[in-house]
This record gives sequence, structure tokens and C-alpha cells, in this order.
Amino acid sequence: MATQDSTRWKLSLTSNRLLQFLLTNRYVQPTVHVVSVSLFAWALWTAFTGTSNPNENFASVAFFSVWWSSVMLVSLVLFGRVWCYVCPMGAIVRFTQRFGLERHFPMYSTGPKLKLFGVSLSVIMISAAVFVVFGRMPMYKLGVVFDPQLIGIYFLGFTALAVGVSLVYQRQAFCRYVCPATGVMSVTARLSPFEIRQNADTGVQCATLEYKSDYLSTDRRCVSCMKCTTQNPERDVQLRARWPGAAAVRQRIPLPDEALLVIILWAVFPIDHVLGDHVEVFVPFGDPWLSVIPYFASIAAAIGAYLLANAVGTWWSGLDWSDSFTMFAYAYLPYSIMYMLGNHVIPNWLEEGGATLNALFNGIGIPLSLPEALASESTIAAWDWFNATIWPWLGVLWGAVIVWFAAKRLTDVDGRAVRAIVPHLVLLVLTTAWIEGHLGSLGLF
Repeated sequence: MATQDSTRWKLSLTSNRLLQFLLTNRYVQPTVHVVSVSLFAWALWTAFTGTSNPNENFASVAFFSVWWSSVMLVSLVLFGRVWCYVCPMGAIVRFTQRFGLERHFPMYSTGPKLKLFGVSLSVIMISAAVFVVFGRMPMYKLGVVFDPQLIGIYFLGFTALAVGVSLVYQRQAFCRYVCPATGVMSVTARLSPFEIRQNADTGVQCATLEYKSDYLSTDRRCVSCMKCTTQNPERDVQLRARWPGAAAVRQRIPLPDEALLVIILWAVFPIDHVLGDHVEVFVPFGDPWLSVIPYFASIAAAIGAYLLANAVGTWWSGLDWSDSFTMFAYAYLPYSIMYMLGNHVIPNWLEEGGATLNALFNGIGIPLSLPEALASESTIAAWDWFNATIWPWLGVLWGAVIVWFAAKRLTDVDGRAVRAIVPHLVLLVLTTAWIEGHLGSLGLF
């Protein structure tokens, strides 16, 4: 293992004077936070006082068109949890916890374990529950994203929750366990080809110490507090390259909570967009139940299908149920993320990116008049073809590679590894073909 680590590509960030200054100077991040919190406050103000058109309101465009669907998703896949460095909510949490009780948030390794589906869950499931019930559902199922005033109320509510949690608990507990984005960031960042890590104890208590390390040895739950670099600037910080998805395979402390969240992402991103159309015809109620019931039905169906595939695989291969449950879920993550990128983020920027940037910059007083589309019709058509034919299957292939190497970590016998993952690969291929076929029949490609 030491040999593998020594030959892995890595770049010492603290050897570069500019990067060393940005990482170790204790005034750089607070300056960034002043800017981000100011923009956050302005977005809340415009949510209540600006236009009711969500396509032109600064808050609506900043929060959803730019931040959630673009900056978050793209940055996570490429650079991991880098957003935490500039997050205005994190800045608010870090400020308010100075006046709090500084209690320890319950660790997942202490106290009685909650068991679900035969695996032990932990407090990390809080972030998954918040994402499902208070994150994705109100945004797109209850229509928050389409009403600027509701957007303002929504983020004010989460700001109040963040302040409340930080006045009780220390080490940015809200950011690590309660924020609706933190669970998504923790699992999605596993696909990133880069990570920031240290090699030795810094003498500074790291926020990720629940992973049995006193220094930044993993970006899994890192909130970019920068204590490790600003309080001990002599310690090296490295940017390391890794195979995209390798972090999902080489988990030092695998957590079933995060595996379950991966399946939830698979449910609410691609599956709900298709299964919801079939389920809602059986819903005898009007809005919001017409959207909410199919949403939870998609989650239940995805979890049920995954449990069935895992049961068949563990019975056929003889591998441990809990290990398989925890490791094999990541086979479904690449397609889920690529579905969102291919069907929402990329086409939205190609077709409406100019209008989005106009609304964003005009909202802060910078006049901008770009054409609505950032790409030509031929480029948009080329992307639609690529997204309908090749793009989704690259996600399936990516997931297959991840689950194969995960299986190889659980057993040295190739036959057992194959038998363990075949049910998952069959499920992934069939559901992808079903989803893509449905979208094609609707003429969305």
C-alpha cells in the first residue's frame, strides 16, 4: 500500500507561493466568506422584493440555475467538496458556533445502532432524511423552485436551523450532518479524480476526526474549515489524482448510510422522472400529492430493487450481506449523476445559458445582454444525439467498473465476484434502458 501511495501522482500545494498564501493565510477565507454571505443576503432580499418571474429573479437563478444544478454538481464530480470553502451557510455556522454550548454531536461509533435492512445506520442518515424530505421534495415537488418568495422562506428556514444547531454543537455539526447537501456531497465526491489530503498529524483537531484520524486524511466529511493549514502552515497539503470512483472502492470505513443515500439519489434523479409518470395516474388526489406520492414511490421502488439484487447476489456468491450492501451501491451513482448532467445541466446551459447569466449579473447591477442560447442549434442537436446514444451508457460502464473492483476487494475468487455483481449489473442495464427508452418515446432527445 505504501508503494502504491508513493507512486501516485500528487502535487504539493504548499510548495507554490500563491497557493501557500491562499491556504495558510487566515484572512483569505474570511474575505471570501464576506463576499459569499453578502451575495447570499442579497439573494434573500431579491427573493422577497424582486420580480416574481423565477427565470429573471436573482435569487431563483443564483440558488438553482447556477448553484444547485451547476456549481454543486459539476464541482463535486471534478473537485470533490470544494464548495464548502466558499459556502455562505458554512460561514454563518462557523461564526455562530463561537457563542454556542460547544457540545459534541453524537458520533456514529457510539451508542446503540439503528438497524435497517440488516445493516447498522448512524446519525449520518440525518443528512439523507433532510435531503429527501426537506431538500429535493420541497424544491421540485412542492414548487419552491418556481416561486421566488418561497425560495426566500425556504433558505431563511434553513439558515435558522443552521444557527440553532451551531449554537448547541461544535465543529460545524450542521455542515457535516444536517445540511441537505452534505450527504450528497460526501457520496458524489467519491467520483472526483482529485482529492486534497495531508500525510501527517498537524497538531490541529480536524473536523473529520470521527474517521479515526487527527489530520485531514480524507475529504469525505471535510468542511474546508482550513484550521489544518492556517493553524499549522508548516504541514504539507497535497492535491492527489486518483481514478474517478476509486474513493468509492477504497473506503477505509465503509458506511451503509452513504450507500443507502446513493440508492436514494438513483431514485430521485433518473427513476422518479420516469416512474412518476406511471404512478401518478393511480393517485386519487390532486396537488401536491400528485407529485409527492410518486416521488416516495420511486424511492421505495429503487430501494426494493436494490435489496432484491443484493439478496440474489449474496445468496449466489456467498458474500456478506452488509459488505455487499455497502460497497455495491456505488455502481448506480455514475449514471445518476450523468443523467442529471446530460438531461438538465448541460442542455440548460447550451439552450438558456445566456439568459441565465443575464439574470445573474443584472441582479447585482452589472448589465449583460447575451443571447439566450450559448450554443448554436447544430451544437445543441449534436449534444442531444450524444446524450441519447452514448452518454448514459458511459455512466453504466463507469458503474460496472466500480462495482467490479469493489467485489474484488471483498473476495479473491473471480467467480464469486462475478456472481455477486451480475444481479446489480442486470438491474442497472435494464433500468437504464427503460429510462432512456421512455425519454426517447417522449421526444426529449
